[in-house]
Amino acid sequence: MIIPLEWLKEYIDTKKSPQEIADSFTSLGLMLEKPIKNDILELEHRMDRSDWLSIIGCARDLAAYEQIKLKLPEINTKEGKRGGGVKIKVECPDLCHRFNTRVFRGIKVKESPEWLKKRLTEYGMTPINNIVDITNYVMVEYGNPMHAQDLAKFDKQEIVIRRAKNGEEITTLDGTLVKLDNSMFVLAQNDKPIVIGGIVGGNKTAVDSSTTDIVLDAGNYNQASVRKTARKLKIQNETVLRYDKYLHPKLTEIALERATKLILELAGGEFYENEDYYPKPVGIKTMKLTMQRITALSGLVIDSKQVTETLERLGYTLIKEHTSAEQLQAIDVQVPYFRTDVEVEDDIVADILRIYGYHNIPSQLVSAVPPKEITPEIVKFEETLRDALVNLGLHEHITDPIVSKSDSIKNQVLLENSLSSEKNALRTNMYETLLPVVSVYKKHGFKEIGLFEVGKVYTCLGPKNRYESYKEVHNIEVIYENGLSVYEKAKKTKELLYGLFNILNIKETDYMIEKEGNEAVFLQDDTELARLRLNSFTIHTASLLKATKTGSRVVDEIKNKITEDISIITELDKPFGPIFRKIATFDKRIKSTTVVEEYIDKKDNKRSVLVRLEFLEEETPKEETIKIKTEITKKFA
Repeated sequence: MIIPLEWLKEYIDTKKSPQEIADSFTSLGLMLEKPIKNDILELEHRMDRSDWLSIIGCARDLAAYEQIKLKLPEINTKEGKRGGGVKIKVECPDLCHRFNTRVFRGIKVKESPEWLKKRLTEYGMTPINNIVDITNYVMVEYGNPMHAQDLAKFDKQEIVIRRAKNGEEITTLDGTLVKLDNSMFVLAQNDKPIVIGGIVGGNKTAVDSSTTDIVLDAGNYNQASVRKTARKLKIQNETVLRYDKYLHPKLTEIALERATKLILELAGGEFYENEDYYPKPVGIKTMKLTMQRITALSGLVIDSKQVTETLERLGYTLIKEHTSAEQLQAIDVQVPYFRTDVEVEDDIVADILRIYGYHNIPSQLVSAVPPKEITPEIVKFEETLRDALVNLGLHEHITDPIVSKSDSIKNQVLLENSLSSEKNALRTNMYETLLPVVSVYKKHGFKEIGLFEVGKVYTCLGPKNRYESYKEVHNIEVIYENGLSVYEKAKKTKELLYGLFNILNIKETDYMIEKEGNEAVFLQDDTELARLRLNSFTIHTASLLKATKTGSRVVDEIKNKITEDISIITELDKPFGPIFRKIATFDKRIKSTTVVEEYIDKKDNKRSVLVRLEFLEEETPKEETIKIKTEITKKFA
């Protein structure tokens, strides 16, 4: 967005330098895109803010930030003559939400005054004549595109808004011949297109020096349609830029009255009452803002008076205040029509914090204890198994769990909305998805191949219309190939499984083996732990996790531990070593003491250290570890 500062200062009184104004815009979210030149700011517009594509919209935010008054320009308040308008016929109401027109007669088309030409030139537009320049000026000023056409060039006093016909052509204002299709919409005269809707006007009804009567329009169109048409036709201009955002239909009447004021001043003539197609008026949104939400998102308690004043400066209307114990708790606000980007309460909070200044939010050390660990135990165990299998020389692969439907598998889960007929079900085992990877390795000349996958398999074990029928099971699949005899291959596969059991400290006395066909099933208390085949084996992760937690088989890596984290804050110049040693020896039930992380704030001369204590659950229950943690916190934190 280009902001000529001389133009901006028509709406706000500020004595700040161009760089200071640019800094304020940066704080508001409009960063400087190019170096300041000739008192013109070129700002980078990244947010979905349609009002920031207007000088007044940018001025409003700057005025709120600087706490100065916004001066809006004068608009027409007189009523036009009755009759004399053009008839509007809309055949595609899904693409045209509002079409506001006004007829002017007896105007004089001439060169624009110097101030108007200077404004447009500084913005980057070429002045043409007073009528066209006024429509461009108001578009940049308020953000709603406008279009003026010569009434004398109309075959009849009617504008039809319809979908374009395939192969239909129009010559635009710059002389380019454009071919249209029925995904677009046009303004038509006598069944001939005269404007590409929301994009650009045609030269057939262009305003020139001989024009005395015009029809001025300001429309509100389907945002997606305009965007698609612009991309398809490869047309990008100021009109498209604004319709690419969501504009409120109310903006058309504001723009029309502002343009009327300028036309009467610079071109004379008389005007008629407007013809306004607006079948489904869009209301103004009302929302509730709570003080609690502001604090939750910012960590600040902002004075309620400052909150209400900020909202009013930004154009919000305060409808009702909710108080409790003489304290403001919430406000019902009416969102300004030009803020179509405001959808939820958090958007209003963001507005308040922008004006308050994100840089004014104080930073502070984290003093609270980190939240409780929520990672599921089986996920942690899978990481342990990954490390173990890698240590055994295997390589991990991740394959797609979506497979083709198989009539031979009764319990397969079928997808209702599959992307293709070849990918329409979920796997019931991982061997079928991992085996093709082995084939790829063989094609590349690998002799010894050891792969594993950690994942899930899916089955439906009951009526398909019941949620309980569907099962999701954590499994691990291992496949081994070495190009040797079946015996050597089976021997190595068995060694890998026993090697994994050994790492997990699962002894041969902890399970029994039963034979089922070509498979050996490893069981513990009738629970299946694994299935061993000639060149592969399947681990049932949840069952194996349970086995590792039974009796003396528990090892340190997966032993039931309880961890407690304590945040200790000390002066930076005070050694932490003595404190750490006192914590480590505070209670003999503390099995391990480690420093997890340290944060240093040189500004406040503070050090925050996160210390983790480990206990064995069988020795120290949770309630006891909490007591120990509380005692340490009271003494050292």
